[in-house]
Amino acid sequence: MKKTLTLIFVTAILTGIFVSNVSAEDFQWVGDYRTITQIYPDTDFQFYLDGATIDTNSSCPNRFVLRNYYDNYEILVATILAVYQNGDQVKVKFDDDETGCGTTVTMFKAMPE
Repeated sequence: MKKTLTLIFVTAILTGIFVSNVSAEDFQWVGDYRTITQIYPDTDFQFYLDGATIDTNSSCPNRFVLRNYYDNYEILVATILAVYQNGDQVKVKFDDDETGCGTTVTMFKAMPE
């Protein structure tokens, strides 16, 4: 009996550690390349993409954000500005679990028009 209780206790502890380390992030790529329709330079750099709603959990559909704390923030913003200016398209990778206004972009790919 004591052995069984010890096993249950150890299993519960290990499960708790595992669950606390599991991330709720659900990163995914947008299925196709999109055109940037609007840009909003602010504390973080924000932009909108055209087409059907991408992140259905977001309260601001198709609004994406590059966070200013990224190591290469200036390069990312410069690239997005160049894509926007040239009318090129981007594909973004984002966290589908976010529900706020503006979905954080973790990566993006640019494709010349």
